[in-house]
Amino acid sequence: MNLKEFGVLAFDKKTMKENVPYPVYLKRKEAARNNANLDKETADSIAHAMKSWAISKGATSYTHWFQPLNGKTANKKTAFLNRDDKHNPINRFSGNELIKGEPDASSFPSGGMRSTFEARGYTYWDLTANSFIEDKVLYIPSVFVSFYGEKLDKKLPLIESMNRVSKEATRLCNLFLKDQKTYRVKAKIGLEQEFYLIDKKYFDRRIDLEYCGMTLVGRDPMVEKELVSHYLGAIPQRVNDFFEDVNEKLYQLGIYMEAEHNEVGPNQFEIAIMYENCNISVDNNQILMHILEETALKHNLVCLLKEKPFKNMAGSGKHNNYSLATNYGKNCFSPGKDPKNNILFLLFLSAMIKVCNEYQSLIRIASSSITNDYRLGGDEAPPSIISVFIGNDLEDILKSIAEDDFKQKEKNNKLKIPHLGELETDSSDRNRTSPIAFTGNKFEFRMLGSSKSASDLNTLINLAMSKVIKDIADKLENVDDKDLKEESYKIVKDIYNENKRILFQGDGYSKEWIEEAKKRGLQSHESFLEAILYAKKTNAYKIYEDEKIFSHKEISSIINVEFEEICKFFSSQLEILNNMIYQEILPSAMKEIKRINEYVSFVDNKKLSQKAIRINEKIEKLLEYGEEIPNILNEFENINGIEEKAIYIQKNTRIISENIREVSDSLENEISRENYSMPRYVDMLKSL
Repeated sequence: MNLKEFGVLAFDKKTMKENVPYPVYLKRKEAARNNANLDKETADSIAHAMKSWAISKGATSYTHWFQPLNGKTANKKTAFLNRDDKHNPINRFSGNELIKGEPDASSFPSGGMRSTFEARGYTYWDLTANSFIEDKVLYIPSVFVSFYGEKLDKKLPLIESMNRVSKEATRLCNLFLKDQKTYRVKAKIGLEQEFYLIDKKYFDRRIDLEYCGMTLVGRDPMVEKELVSHYLGAIPQRVNDFFEDVNEKLYQLGIYMEAEHNEVGPNQFEIAIMYENCNISVDNNQILMHILEETALKHNLVCLLKEKPFKNMAGSGKHNNYSLATNYGKNCFSPGKDPKNNILFLLFLSAMIKVCNEYQSLIRIASSSITNDYRLGGDEAPPSIISVFIGNDLEDILKSIAEDDFKQKEKNNKLKIPHLGELETDSSDRNRTSPIAFTGNKFEFRMLGSSKSASDLNTLINLAMSKVIKDIADKLENVDDKDLKEESYKIVKDIYNENKRILFQGDGYSKEWIEEAKKRGLQSHESFLEAILYAKKTNAYKIYEDEKIFSHKEISSIINVEFEEICKFFSSQLEILNNMIYQEILPSAMKEIKRINEYVSFVDNKKLSQKAIRINEKIEKLLEYGEEIPNILNEFENINGIEEKAIYIQKNTRIISENIREVSDSLENEISRENYSMPRYVDMLKSL
């Protein structure tokens, strides 16, 4: 692609610099760096330039693009076209319109934070993020708040958390980086997005995929044999064409695609975007998910972003690679050639270890969702028990600091390659069974679900890191330079001894680890709901209040939004299962019996007659479950509290849905392809 075409649809720093007077550009830059306010003249100047640029690219309207509490994106489009004082047509876009919008807030999830009649909500421009054009609309990344100032979105808490960690990490860096004064430390993330693709003709015939994003019945062991051969294999031509279109859109929007490849599951793929500041990276990922879904449809495909669309197939995650970098580009998690004497690195490493140990339940919640529960614990996904993998070499360094009599092992990580000589390999593996792994110069949070916004997780990491780093900086700020190393080692020692239970270098899938984790006192939340209830009971959410990110009222509303989502998901699942039983599975089974009976009416065949009896017994079982579903839904509707409703509907839906699946999947094996009405796994996962 032509480099001149890169970012042609993004109003980024370069485009702004080219389209506004330089003093205006500097004011915007200063406001972005120091959280300063823009004056009216500067805002008007930027708005005029943005409007002129957007219209030159074919845009006819603008919208404040925001991310409500459900983790999706929303916007309300407004035309540039207006009337002047003499009723003549004119394109208008002022600084006020750039900075502030007013969508109706009453229809967005608020968890009871406000009444329905309190409709007003406001969007405010995130001037640190790039505006962009999509389908002739100028999108302006924005935060979203209520009329009374409560946070109604994912972006504003993330930005505030970035400011917190920047402030405290800057303090710590300046104690050690004497040659260059650090002004800012940016939280950076790189997100790896996994997804499935299937042919649209099969998707359209699966009501469970359409409404739940996952199959509620169906299995085919034939597909599992191809799992290993698919990973990093050749991309089918049809998918390659799809990727070319995706990459072209990303290119025009100025989003750096870093890698793309087949994943472990059949028809499963991954695309990774390069590192960016937290809020921008989250925006880019939201844009990417939209592009993946839209582009797939143009190729007669459907992109499945849910975490576990197919039972017994690999689940889809959104691996979150987190690091902290100074304004000079120094990575605070880079160990260098001599990590034991890289004091700043050891302090940041220790801080992250403490964060992961102290905020286990919140990490589980922020990484997950209802549908991610189906993914965690198998098929390339990490388990739900939080642990941290840093590799034996780094843990040995921490042990040598914490334990006076500990002896480090000799390192032997050299490898001879023909024609290249002796090369040094990485000192640690990535450990795919670990929820959180240190991978050279960053931490990879692997629990994050593919359909979930990365905002919650990174807001939590930033806040927790800022809290721990503040404690470290407070202890070291008045220490003489000559004593700094010794005092730092004491802090590293204390943190290691108090939090070493979270470090685990082995197989996270093993039964032994489950028992070991219990002995260590690590939390094991089998479900998203269980983690929320535990965090609520233990007041784990208090960190958000302490750091003034959320009020108690806002925290309660966020929890209620999660309860509401659980209720909607499982009640919908029951209704869809009921539909599938009566509209798809039973008619298919009855057709099979009819066909058998027609055959045995001419030729006596005991085996076929027995098969018809087996199918009929399973039909009776499904009819029993079909009668039970309305009773569960009626009981659910009669429960008053949202928390109690969520507990009830999840428990009962999981039990009956597993029973229905067991019978349905058994029936699927008994029914011929001719009589089975729904596409099977082998159809969907061989469609490309």
